[in-house]
Amino acid sequence: MKVTNNSKALQGVRSNGRAVYIPPGETRDVHLEGVDLEKVKRLRFLKIEGVSKAASNQDGDGPKTALEVLEMAKDQSVQFMSFKSAAKKLLGEKTPSTKDEIVAALEELATQP
Repeated sequence: MKVTNNSKALQGVRSNGRAVYIPPGETRDVHLEGVDLEKVKRLRFLKIEGVSKAASNQDGDGPKTALEVLEMAKDQSVQFMSFKSAAKKLLGEKTPSTKDEIVAALEELATQP
C-alpha cells in the first residue's frame, strides 16, 4: 500500500520488522498489516492508500467468522501469525500449529450447524 507523509517532519513506520522512513510530502510503497497498520492509521498526518479488506479488518473490528478467517488464509498480504491469531480466537487452545491443519479445522467449524 502507499503511505504519504503529510507532516513537515521525517516520519518512520514499521514494516516487516524494520523501519521505513518517509520524508515530508513524499509517498512510499510500504507493506503494512496487523499492529503496524493500526499504528499508522492513528497518525492523521499519514495518508494510507490501497489497504486490502483482510488487512484492514485484522485487528479490533469485531469478532470474525470462520469464513472470514478462511479468507485471510487466501490473502497473500496477510501474514501467517495474523491468520493464526484470528483462528485461535475461534478455535481456542486446540488451534493446530500448521496452516493446512488450521484451515481444515476452520472449514469444519464453518460447516457445523
